[in-house]
Amino acid sequence: MRAARTRSDRGSAELAVATPLLLLLLLLVIQAGLVAHASQVAQSIATTALAEARAVDATDADGRAAGEHAGEQLGGRLLRGLNVEVHRDDEAARVVVTAQVPSVLPGLTWPIRHESSGPVERFTSPP
Repeated sequence: MRAARTRSDRGSAELAVATPLLLLLLLLVIQAGLVAHASQVAQSIATTALAEARAVDATDADGRAAGEHAGEQLGGRLLRGLNVEVHRDDEAARVVVTAQVPSVLPGLTWPIRHESSGPVERFTSPP
């Protein structure tokens, strides 16, 4: 006599549940990498704009122009809706960079914001 073979489809059900969860986890890891990279780019833009705005005879417009130029060079298509705000007075300069990061998960937005500030350079007389 021949032994009867039995087929089990138990593994198929487990795979059908696990595969979408693994794909979602993979997309979340990719999204986290995009957000981390975009955050570093925004920080570099803020640092560049602040360095320009802190110079001795600089203005808000000088810092904003430097930040927008750095955004064009560094941001590419990674930062959407890039906005560089520069505020400078006699004592300090402050830069705020805001943007949106593209999402690999539909329907979600990933805003980023970086702020940098520092004292304004000035000439002093020797003691």
